[in-house]
Amino acid sequence: MADEVVVPQTKGLSQVERVVDTFLAPAKAFEDMVRSTSWWLPFVVGTLSSYLLTFAIASKVGWSQLVDNTILSSPSTQSKMANLDPSQLAMQHKIMAYSFEGAFYAAPLINIVSLLIIAVVIWAVINFVFAGKSTFGQVFCVANYAFLPAAIKAIIAALVLFLGNSAENFTLQNMLGTSPGYYIEDIGPLKTFLTSFDLFTIWTLVLMSLGLAIVAKTKRSSGFIAVVGLWFITVLVSTGMAAIS
Repeated sequence: MADEVVVPQTKGLSQVERVVDTFLAPAKAFEDMVRSTSWWLPFVVGTLSSYLLTFAIASKVGWSQLVDNTILSSPSTQSKMANLDPSQLAMQHKIMAYSFEGAFYAAPLINIVSLLIIAVVIWAVINFVFAGKSTFGQVFCVANYAFLPAAIKAIIAALVLFLGNSAENFTLQNMLGTSPGYYIEDIGPLKTFLTSFDLFTIWTLVLMSLGLAIVAKTKRSSGFIAVVGLWFITVLVSTGMAAIS
């Protein structure tokens, strides 16, 4: 009787190993998502980093100052505010402050819904346009890990605020000087366009493209075209809105 050949089973990555490998060996991390689509740890990391940034903004900037900074960075908002009487202006200012505060405290829910929407869109594109073989769970898992650079950005922005960055210059669109748009003073479509090319955004796009191609079993160029193509469409739309506002 012939001896049976026993093939050893390779142990999958732990959640911590996946997070580390997302930064150090992303292909290895995304390949493990074919085996398991667990995404709880990047969600926890994202939640903790968002609340750290929330605390930094609340204590070092203030919601009222954040509203003032946002208004000054938006000509269309300034134009709308100019038509309000003092009582209406005060009420609108208060509503905006509560909206910012509420959105930050509801960040975990907002983030998960946003990732669900993103995953639905890119899952449909990679499978039906590029003949991929991914499941929705795999794509959603990839999205959670691919957005880990956003958590790094939030942590750095919080630390910069704690170290004394000027509250008068802080806006959510340009928290850090990591995009060309940060260094353009004139508000307009060019600033909006260049702000989209943020270092952390590009990092996320690269991770998302790689991960999508791996779980969908397509060429890496297909993942890149699907992800970057959809992102560039949103950039053009936001730039167009800035041009007409």
